Amino acid sequence: MKTYFAFFATALIAAFILTPWTRNLGIQFGILDRPNLRKVHQGEIPRLGGLAILAATVLPFLGFLFYSNLLLAQIRLFWQPLTGLVLGSLMIFGVGFLDDLYRLSPWPKLGTEITASLLAAALGLKINIPPDLLGLPFDLSWLSYPLTVFWLVGITNAVNLADGIDGLAAGIATFAAITLFIMTSNTIYSLVALLAIALAGASLGFLRYNFYPATIFLGDAGSLFLGFYLGALSIWASEKSTITFSLLIPMVALGLPLADMVYAVLRRWSRGVSLKQADREHIHHKLLDMGFGQPVTVLILYAVNILLIIFAGLLLLTRNSLAAYILVFLGLALVVGSRVLGYFRFSRIMRKLRQRWKDIHQAKYITFRSHLLHQAFRREKTLANRWKVAQELFRETGCSQAQFVPADPRLFIMNWSLSGSNNPLTEKGKDHTLIISIHGENGLVGSLKLTWADEDEPFPAGLNKFLIVMSRDFGQKYTDSD
Repeated sequence: MKTYFAFFATALIAAFILTPWTRNLGIQFGILDRPNLRKVHQGEIPRLGGLAILAATVLPFLGFLFYSNLLLAQIRLFWQPLTGLVLGSLMIFGVGFLDDLYRLSPWPKLGTEITASLLAAALGLKINIPPDLLGLPFDLSWLSYPLTVFWLVGITNAVNLADGIDGLAAGIATFAAITLFIMTSNTIYSLVALLAIALAGASLGFLRYNFYPATIFLGDAGSLFLGFYLGALSIWASEKSTITFSLLIPMVALGLPLADMVYAVLRRWSRGVSLKQADREHIHHKLLDMGFGQPVTVLILYAVNILLIIFAGLLLLTRNSLAAYILVFLGLALVVGSRVLGYFRFSRIMRKLRQRWKDIHQAKYITFRSHLLHQAFRREKTLANRWKVAQELFRETGCSQAQFVPADPRLFIMNWSLSGSNNPLTEKGKDHTLIISIHGENGLVGSLKLTWADEDEPFPAGLNKFLIVMSRDFGQKYTDSD
């Protein structure tokens, strides 16, 4: 225990000393986080805190590398997963540091996260899936790599998303590192315990300057590094556990940032916006909007995190049927908490998710049918026959009326309606109409008017594919014998 305490104290003191230095460095070189509508801080704050945490985490290990000791024996024994952890963490820190300097797009960061995760997995730091999982007759061990990547990328971004209010991400990292230390301090993985307790000391020391009002931020380098480091350590700490419990305990301990990330993905997906589009609806934003100040908000989230750690500890101690009750309780708490925060009205979000799923399949279907329509237009040479072929898609896209008005006065106007008549189906002004131009090889052929009944969302997903085919192909190389 003396070694653990020495590592913790060394990292803590190192963070105390190094953080002001990195803060001044950020000010000197203009590496600052500037306020905007989404961010809650005021003024320009240096965002080089990740450098202090990285240095403070590594520092305790340096003194043990110059003489023979138990730590060196552990390093020789577990050099492969350690190499995966170190190289992956440095890659993640590097891309985060570049983002702090130049504001990269999300894709280089995601690509680096996936590459770092695959590298760590290749060096043995992966979720082990038994070949005979669930008693199935085929080998499922190949799932180890995609599950490892999914876990590491997920945890990395979950901690990154939590870094939106003073002290939150660093505090979560401190609690999670302490949990991992408790999990491994009495096992053969004393190296994992040392890595965890060093991070706990570095994060706690950094909190002295990062708690409200923060004078320095983690930056993407710091938050991404913390997420990857914790995700990789949790895999290592759980290596000898059964598959049921392999990641359950760290998942509960990191439940707050994971829930926040899942909420973010669900709400953006249900709204049809890009997952990379930032918003101001994270858990800490919700608490701030309820009237809590920044310090109180962070303390509330700390309390939630401590409760989750207690439940993770119960799972670690029991590992029996009591675990099911704990998980049910946590699930109910998640639902209640979501309702209190006004996050989701679950009936509404489920309707949106079902509608989104339906739209995806409808768009695929209309795209497929539009391709067949294009082929049919090539076979049929008269506009009348093409009009008959198109009528089926008018119906399938929910159209109530369609009218083709030719530019050539020798051709007849063609009408279609859902009821089979040419009379309007809805009152004037109570419908939605699109008018598109129909082109041929010699220019404008006519115009197509499509009408939908008055609904909240009358235009179906994938409609653009159908309109393109009608606009480009309906009037191509036709004969006027009709």
